[in-house]
Amino acid sequence: METVQRSSVRPAEIRELPIVAGHLALDFANTVDDPLGPERFDHVIDYAGLLGWASRIGVVPDVTALRQAAAEQPRRAAAAVRRGAELRDALNEVFGALVDRTSPEDGWARLRPFVSTAIQQATLSPGSQPAPAWEFTDLESPLWPVAESAYSLLNSPLTSKLKRCAGCPWLFLDQSRNGSRRWCSMELCGTAQKIDRYVAKRAARPKR
Repeated sequence: METVQRSSVRPAEIRELPIVAGHLALDFANTVDDPLGPERFDHVIDYAGLLGWASRIGVVPDVTALRQAAAEQPRRAAAAVRRGAELRDALNEVFGALVDRTSPEDGWARLRPFVSTAIQQATLSPGSQPAPAWEFTDLESPLWPVAESAYSLLNSPLTSKLKRCAGCPWLFLDQSRNGSRRWCSMELCGTAQKIDRYVAKRAARPKR
């Protein structure tokens, strides 16, 4: 059996990852906290992080089998994490292009293989409105619902509500009543930006 690598642990000074995008695919795109700042932290940098995120957001109801599989196959688990990073890059590229009103073709070319795999692996849940469902036994399986949700979003009128936070690069769906949301979260970036503006105005006032 191969040696299991220890998982990285979120430092005490790093906050729990906020879930604020309003859509599964975008929330996965936002799994790097403070991406351009001094406290940058990748919350899915290892397989334990990927499973923690998938469990927290409800993608994988029970991660026990996947945790055991990762312990027994650490190289395959590491490969799944690398695939997750590629998927995240593709999500940011394709949806970022839509926000910027540029061509999403390059991003779609990177995203398409993930979508194809997700659809091939899906079954249909029973009921009057069947939906894609997966057996979470493959180490890459937590990525499949993310990829399928991205495809669904691309084919949805919700793309008109795509925005990028005015304070950080995170993506989100603006489903506010008047479409005026500017921040991934008012409590996070919104408050920080207001404080920065207040400090700048104070500094610009003539001294008495």
